[in-house]
Amino acid sequence: MDENILRRIARKVILDGKLPSRRPDRTWGRAGRWGAVCRVRRVGGTDQMEFEIQFTRDGVDVELVQAGIVIRCFAAWEFERSSDK
Repeated sequence: MDENILRRIARKVILDGKLPSRRPDRTWGRAGRWGAVCRVRRVGGTDQMEFEIQFTRDGVDVELVQAGIVIRCFAAWEFERSSDK
């Protein structure tokens, strides 16, 4: 997928509230899972690394974003969320 299209999709995900526009409090990676749903776009293979991201709410509670985010989508999301600052 073209990088510009992927970044536009990531921007829409932020605007729609599906992912925050701030830095995660915790990030870790794992092997991809077949049929996994990425927060930015649908993916379907085990050949891509995924990230799990975690955000705190009010500095105390933890809200875990359960869906993985593949590396290219994570990079597009990072670019779009940091371009607002």
